[in-house]
Amino acid sequence: GAYSTMVYGVHPYQLMNFNGTWEEVSTLAHESGHSMHSYLASAAQPYATSNYSIFVAEVASTLNENLLFRHAYAKAGDDQTRLFLLSSYLDRMRTTLFRQTLFAEFELRIHEAVERGEPLTGESLSKLYLELLRTYYGADQGVVRIDDAYGAEWAYIPHFYSNFYVYQYATSMIGGMSLVDGIVGPEALSSGKAAAHRDAYLGMLAAGSSKYPVELLQDAGVDMTTSQPFEAAMREMNRIMDEIEQIYARSR
Repeated sequence: GAYSTMVYGVHPYQLMNFNGTWEEVSTLAHESGHSMHSYLASAAQPYATSNYSIFVAEVASTLNENLLFRHAYAKAGDDQTRLFLLSSYLDRMRTTLFRQTLFAEFELRIHEAVERGEPLTGESLSKLYLELLRTYYGADQGVVRIDDAYGAEWAYIPHFYSNFYVYQYATSMIGGMSLVDGIVGPEALSSGKAAAHRDAYLGMLAAGSSKYPVELLQDAGVDMTTSQPFEAAMREMNRIMDEIEQIYARSR
């Protein structure tokens, strides 16, 4: 496991298991994003606005993962390594953009059932979760077969015990991906605007909760009130899949 927590006026603390695998290095980058966010906000803000909203809580963490992926991919010396990195990042996008959205809909449906006066049981929750799994993964269209046993998966996910937290993984990753393009993307580097975009991003982290989260992201150059960040994320996902297919084509 891994965790980063802020102690105002001191410094962030990280707790994690580390064995040197790519997954652990990526997790370290993720948690270090949280620690950087906490450190900058704590240093720049009074206590009351030093914490940050969950809407932006995963921006720095997922942005760090993206930077790590790009760095490692640029240094990869063979197609097998490239394929591993691309597949790992593609699966990270799947679990963050789609799976966490599935989780959020599951939470919403639970609360709607309670508001209708319906009792919640393990059986009803597993039935609902299995239904959503099969919808999201295209079981009826023959895309993925979902075994009945997966209906119980909801029971071990700790985030469901913190009301409406999971949705922000998807929003934060989408926002973070747009920010990365502004910092290290080809257009930003060629136009000479990368440094300004980087400074705006760091300013967003240092702002803590001194503004509403949507305004903080707008100040950093990402407008989450439009569909553009989501569309950019989907283009990135498609680009990664295209690159995977090109590697497979070269290997045949």
